[in-house]
Amino acid sequence: MSLCKLFIRTTLLLACGVFFAVAAHAQFKASIQGTVMDPQGTAVPGAKVTVTNQDTGVSRDTVASGEGFYRISELPPGKYTVTVEAPGFKQATSKSIIVEAEQPRGLDVTLQVGVVTDQVTVTASAEALHTENANVGNTVSTDEITRLPAVGRDPYELLRLTPGVFGDGARQGNGNTSVLPNNSGPGGSNSSIFQVENQVQVSANGQRSASNNFTIDGVSVNSLGFGGAAVITPNQESVQEITVLSSSYSAEDGRGTGAQVKVVSKSGTNQFHGSGFFKYQDPNWNAFNRFHGAQGEMPSRVNTNFRQFGGSLGGPVWKDKLFFFFSYEGLRSNNLDTSTGTWVETPQFRQLIINSRPGSVTATILSSAGIAPRIANVLTSTCVGAGINDPTQCQPVTGGLDVGSPTGATGQYVPLDGAHFAGGGLDGIPDIQFVQLALPSSSNGNQYNWRMDYNRGKDQFAFSTYLTRANNLGSDAGGRSRPQGDIAQKPQNQTEALAWIRILSTTLVNEARFNFTRFSFNQVTANDHVNFGIPRVEIEGYSFDRIRFGADRSESTPAVFSQNTYNFRDTLSKVMRAHAFKFGFDLSAEQDNNNLLGGARPLYSNVRLWNFANSTPIFEAINADPRNGGPANGQRYLRSKATAFFVQDDWKVKPNLTLNLGLRYEYYPPLSDAKGQLSNITIPSSGLVNAKVGFADSLIQPDRNNFGPRLGFAWSPSRFRESTVVRGGFGVAYDRTDDVLFSNARGNPPAFSRFNLCCGTSTQDFSTPFDGGVITYVLGTSNSATSYPVNPALGFGIDPTNGGVCANTACTGDQAVEIYGGSPNFRNAYVYLYSLDVERRMPWQLIGTVGYQGSVGHKLTRLVNQNFLQAPSPAFFAVYLPTSDVNSNYNSLNTRLRRQFDRGLLFDFYYRYSKSIDQLSNEGPGAQTNQTDPARPQNEHGPSDFDAKHSFTASALWDLPIDRTRTDWVGKVVGGWQVNTIISAHTGFPWTPVTGQISSVAITSAANINPTRPSALLQQPPRDTSNNAFITPNFNFPSIVRNGNCNPANGPLQGSPYFNICTPGPPGIGRNSFRGPHYFGLDLSLAKQFGLPAAKFVGEGTKLELRGNFFSAFNKLSLQPIGFGTDQARIENPKFGQSPGGLAGRVIEFQARLSF
Repeated sequence: MSLCKLFIRTTLLLACGVFFAVAAHAQFKASIQGTVMDPQGTAVPGAKVTVTNQDTGVSRDTVASGEGFYRISELPPGKYTVTVEAPGFKQATSKSIIVEAEQPRGLDVTLQVGVVTDQVTVTASAEALHTENANVGNTVSTDEITRLPAVGRDPYELLRLTPGVFGDGARQGNGNTSVLPNNSGPGGSNSSIFQVENQVQVSANGQRSASNNFTIDGVSVNSLGFGGAAVITPNQESVQEITVLSSSYSAEDGRGTGAQVKVVSKSGTNQFHGSGFFKYQDPNWNAFNRFHGAQGEMPSRVNTNFRQFGGSLGGPVWKDKLFFFFSYEGLRSNNLDTSTGTWVETPQFRQLIINSRPGSVTATILSSAGIAPRIANVLTSTCVGAGINDPTQCQPVTGGLDVGSPTGATGQYVPLDGAHFAGGGLDGIPDIQFVQLALPSSSNGNQYNWRMDYNRGKDQFAFSTYLTRANNLGSDAGGRSRPQGDIAQKPQNQTEALAWIRILSTTLVNEARFNFTRFSFNQVTANDHVNFGIPRVEIEGYSFDRIRFGADRSESTPAVFSQNTYNFRDTLSKVMRAHAFKFGFDLSAEQDNNNLLGGARPLYSNVRLWNFANSTPIFEAINADPRNGGPANGQRYLRSKATAFFVQDDWKVKPNLTLNLGLRYEYYPPLSDAKGQLSNITIPSSGLVNAKVGFADSLIQPDRNNFGPRLGFAWSPSRFRESTVVRGGFGVAYDRTDDVLFSNARGNPPAFSRFNLCCGTSTQDFSTPFDGGVITYVLGTSNSATSYPVNPALGFGIDPTNGGVCANTACTGDQAVEIYGGSPNFRNAYVYLYSLDVERRMPWQLIGTVGYQGSVGHKLTRLVNQNFLQAPSPAFFAVYLPTSDVNSNYNSLNTRLRRQFDRGLLFDFYYRYSKSIDQLSNEGPGAQTNQTDPARPQNEHGPSDFDAKHSFTASALWDLPIDRTRTDWVGKVVGGWQVNTIISAHTGFPWTPVTGQISSVAITSAANINPTRPSALLQQPPRDTSNNAFITPNFNFPSIVRNGNCNPANGPLQGSPYFNICTPGPPGIGRNSFRGPHYFGLDLSLAKQFGLPAAKFVGEGTKLELRGNFFSAFNKLSLQPIGFGTDQARIENPKFGQSPGGLAGRVIEFQARLSF
């Protein structure tokens, strides 16, 4: 877009914001409430209470009820002055009352007898106890957001500081987010605040990370596809506070059963304030990872070199009336990472095939532009390392390994038996080599935030918007970092909020709000440099990972994304006697207009190098229209209209007892398609063999009984009223189901089919070379993913008996296709939440909390291939149905010790002792969410993938006592030193040993399950969880047998003496019955502030801060967890029981920031 167009659009947007003016305070849910009493504790009805924001001068007033109760709601966070006056009493003024974002602030006022012209003034000094509700959570302040070290300046990195929230902030060896084990979502932030979908890797109260809910200024910024992922990550300069609730007992909160993350953006005040910053990274400052893998790979370090810059400006347009705030952040980064050791083909092999197979598809691919992998380091290549132990099949030569030579001719299959493993035999030419790949990437982004606040008597208005644009280019490690596979990402994410608050009376307030959130990205136009006319081609048949060519292939690569959310919410607040009522509704219209066209480009797999040389793939995956065999139309128009109603009563039973009573109703209707393109599978009582696929209005039945009661209490015992509060609550919360679980149904017949064509090879292995002619090994006619020739063998039409795809003109058989659908019994997941804690004020500005927190989840989702559960139909290769039958439970002891910021020191210590149990921890899709015994969920009962028995988190802000209190030039120059830190530690995550040596069958006649758990645990191995135990091969499994033998007559059996992996049977060990390495991380920030003299446009508070951030400051080695089904989890693999690699070493960055 040109700068002219951008300026015009921005100007129009700002003009609309000023003209329509949305309620600033309408976007806030904080309040001040309490009881007005006389010296004897008797209520003072009719007392006038005035609340004034000390930054903006905006005032609100109300009158205490007959019970002396008052409440002023819809307040932004900040410091307030509260004035109370009544005839016959002195005026009482309380200053510097701190109101946290989206939280009620309790303030009881005792009036002294006297004349109203007399005044009693009190300035708050102690942090308030949470006396008004039972919520478990935390508010991250402005100081914590700007001072604590956060990777990429991402404020969501601080969510893990909340009681009841678990996360460690770990980063992979390349600096990317280390996801919670087996998480199948988009992952956390890898590109600062410019991540397209930022699924923050935290679990709240034992819930999945997909269950978290994100709002900014009260409006949703959640992804439609993946739960728990925010499409807007706000820049630090724009954030006032973040309130995170791990358990909420307010009926206002919904959409998810996990954390409620509530970001409140900054607004202008009566004084001009602003900032400017520049942050710099250099990979040369970073420490090398001390364990990069188990195969002798060269050490590596985080090679990101972010250059982040930006600033903010806010102030008055019309004092006490109209305020503005603007912030901007930019990112420029060119990175170079290094992979773990991997096998690639050699230049000599490529040239050999080009010369010996001229004009073939494979020769054309190998001679295409950008085919050579980027190699950072050439490692020692050994036949043992390649898993080839026969000297007639492998020999080291100069340049790599000789593993054979071409045989036969183009189009002629090479048999799969051992005699043909080396093709035509060894020829002295290096064919493969062991290397570390260079993985370059670049990230460029710009985020703009604008906000207007307007106060006009009884009406208060505001407008806020975030606009994020990114331009990223990444290499494909799976595709061996070939330049032809570099993919660009140019998304645009935005949200706009319009709201209006109307003060109808001193006790009646109405809030109306509308917002629009959008995520859009045209990957086709962004990647016009990529030749999608080259298919994705893979070489399998070796013990190492497949060698791949061509750009990454998936339905979303390339694709055109467009997701919109429209939301309208109205809340009426009424104070009546001792009750503060809220009545409201929430309406959302959600649109998913994605065009996933990438699957029209085929993926081919060849068994070993010599079938690849002959252009004879064994397998083809392609999406096609079964009615004609041409490219399938991936454009869909998915729709959903969510509805919620709630009523909340915060009842001040006594001045020291508050009850929170609420009821919320939520309805998430089934997905539909605006053009009637949805297709579903109907499975009769006779099973899959008689199932039928066809067009459908929806995939599941409506679930209309989602009523969620909420109950909480906060009681301050009279004897300890100023120092102790006991709080507890219970609630029922419901989850919105991720679109990704159902949107895959776009690939069902009759207009679309996912073909997985297998297996074509020589007649001595199978009877149908090229799968009877169905597999066509071709190139596209242009760079477009939809330019591949029509395959008539895929276009024989629809079988009228089952809705499948005909395999021939007469339709006497079916071509098996993949199906996604919905179960008629599917229901929204719901969770019982509960907690009980005691909070106590202690000496030295300390507040301690000890409490219990728990949850029980029902009808959580798993994605199950129905072919594992019943006899499959030959028409369907796989039938995936989201099934709501997973249960979970979580129990924890939470302890917290917090010191409010006083005399230059703030700290917050949180320790959790917990246990989380479920039958599946992530809903998929993805192999990492597969189960080994899906027919019997009770056999999957075990620790959650993210379960950590002990966890500890600490954070601190410390202004060093070096001339800290001096305000003269000495204090400005010599003082101003700060130390800020975050510490995270926890015990290891659980993992499951599996084997591919045997397969299991959950139900007779159903499909085989592989990998599966061993059929027996023969001997208990050591359970050391130190780093050394996961670095040293077989440390916890000494003398384990890996000889491939399953015949007792031939000696020790494979897997002995610990596991039986030779005898098929039901799983003989529990899911997640082993524990991985523990974790420790310490991030540190050292800063020096310089006070600057006042200038014309800035005040006395102008400061220049120079800061160094040190992530993993002591460079203590922490290891990656072991994922389900990975090489490290497979008993027969030499890597079994080892960590995949180390997490990031020390990373250093420097930042300069000016604030005024």
